[in-house]
Amino acid sequence: MEKDFVQLDKDKLLITVKLDDGGMLVIGKDDVDISSFSGGPGGQNVNRNMVGVRLIYRIPEDYLSAAKKTRELVTKSMSQRSHEQNMLQAFRQLADKVRRYFYVQPERKKTKTPKRAKEKRLSNKKMQSQKKQSRKKVFGDL
Repeated sequence: MEKDFVQLDKDKLLITVKLDDGGMLVIGKDDVDISSFSGGPGGQNVNRNMVGVRLIYRIPEDYLSAAKKTRELVTKSMSQRSHEQNMLQAFRQLADKVRRYFYVQPERKKTKTPKRAKEKRLSNKKMQSQKKQSRKKVFGDL
């Protein structure tokens, strides 16, 4: 997968995901359940105004990953003073969660241990063995 396969359009609040099979998944405001809330640290203004934003994105059946049990991605933002800033921050968080959900780790290429490395490891083992043998007590004719 490419390095940046998830893109966020801040103006339109659209998240675009380039999938492995060449398809595109577009997540817009209409695909996400948006709810507002108030409360939390920040004094009376925060308790009085509904500036917090909670986004819930339910992953379509076609895109569910068998390896992951998650069926929905939830983000919440209430650190900014305005509803719009919190909405943008929540969409950024959602884009990051989508990136982590759809990321496929590249397959590891198996490599052989070089012959020189094997020889070096065996010679070190042999030297260690000889060192320990020389420390043993000698039995026999005295």
